[in-house]
Amino acid sequence: MASSDSGELIDWHSHCWLPEHVSAESRATMKSHGVRGGDPWPEHHKSAVAEGGAEKFVVINAPTRWGRNIPNDFIAEYVSQYPGRAVGLASVAPDDPGAAKEFQRSIKELGLKGLKLSPVYQGFDPWSSQVWQLYEIADDLQVPVMFHMGGAYDPQGALEWGNPLLLDKVARAFPNLRIIVAHFGQPMMQETVMLMRKNVNVFTDLSARFHRKWQLYNGLQVAIEYKVTDRILFGSDFPVMSTGEAVEAFKNINDWGEGVKLPRIPDELIDEIIYHRPFELLGF
Repeated sequence: MASSDSGELIDWHSHCWLPEHVSAESRATMKSHGVRGGDPWPEHHKSAVAEGGAEKFVVINAPTRWGRNIPNDFIAEYVSQYPGRAVGLASVAPDDPGAAKEFQRSIKELGLKGLKLSPVYQGFDPWSSQVWQLYEIADDLQVPVMFHMGGAYDPQGALEWGNPLLLDKVARAFPNLRIIVAHFGQPMMQETVMLMRKNVNVFTDLSARFHRKWQLYNGLQVAIEYKVTDRILFGSDFPVMSTGEAVEAFKNINDWGEGVKLPRIPDELIDEIIYHRPFELLGF
């Protein structure tokens, strides 16, 4: 699945956990709200991502809250099986008194390379003093922070903290901190683009967007118009899709069926996003 011009396929957004890391209630909530994907057990991740087309990949710890508790040690142990190929991101709950210590341990001792947070799923104000301390640590350690903003399926989610524009204050305060808005900030893609336009330290990924084709198409057109496509990353969000399925879906984004003619997302841009976003871009 390698590019013809010697690029490197990196899956920037994938998940892996064990059955005991997610409660039965949490799984039932995902199912009732139509969340796509199967079971992201290690053997499945191995076949769908590590051996499913990705030359390198990122495994992201899902934010801890409401029946989901994936140890950072588990993420570190899993990615250690793929030296030089895999990177792991930690997660902590900002309101946990031990959050700062655990974040530092995850980077310094476990070898993880960044932090995943979600104001929406973890229910916190992204300007609060508790999480601000985590930004300061990330800035000091020179590791990126990924945010799940935008929409959420869980009834307990806090949509009031989901607008990607809330991260503008963070990006301004920490101009050297690399910030990744996961899932293109869906459905607030225009807001994500506006955030990226004025803050060159903000990136986004396309994970879990390929099955929402019209939404992704429009978001990409806005990104093209505002010239921020150089900071768009490819990602499958496995188990939503395998790496190979996500690549195929992205490459077919311009296929609307017979007789439908819309401005194309340039094939060159699709190829660039899939194959030409090296780990070094985020300091890995």
